[in-house]
Amino acid sequence: MNSKRLLASSASMLMALSAFAVNNQGAQDMASRVLGGTIAFSTMLIIGFFCVIGYIIVAMMARKRNRSIALWLLFSLLGTPWLMILILFCIGKDNTGLQDR
Repeated sequence: MNSKRLLASSASMLMALSAFAVNNQGAQDMASRVLGGTIAFSTMLIIGFFCVIGYIIVAMMARKRNRSIALWLLFSLLGTPWLMILILFCIGKDNTGLQDR
């Protein structure tokens, strides 16, 4: 239990120090600038990665459900990919183009 608490407190201290380094005019040393910039850049990369994954999931779900991939990707750009995943999941498969056998 102590190792989890130590890890959580050191992570929170690191976040606080990086926020201080980015927002404080008095913190002008190079280590503070690099630390703050690195955390900001890595956060942006992680968010971008999850957005790209969301668009890929929307395209795969639209193809599997016989829907227009381009149209659903456009909807994802206007809204969010995670909302479109939920909508695609709820509306199900489009069977209008299939013939009765």
